[in-house]
Amino acid sequence: MPIFDYRCRSCSHAFEVFIRGAKIPSCPECGSEELEKQFSLPAIKSQGTHDKAMRAARARDKAQGKEREHAQRQYELNHD
Repeated sequence: MPIFDYRCRSCSHAFEVFIRGAKIPSCPECGSEELEKQFSLPAIKSQGTHDKAMRAARARDKAQGKEREHAQRQYELNHD
């Protein structure tokens, strides 16, 4: 089932929608059918993209952990 990205010409709301057959979508915000189809890149999953996403997630989690540790230390220093 294809997913398409649209932007409403009436209210400028951007959204994704599943399209079946020749169904004409409408804007979920204002109900208008005056839509502009947006270009979107296909999602590509490979071992390389998975590994890259996992490295980014680990780096993000490590940075958030350091921030939490720092906040905890500051709290303990200021609230004896």
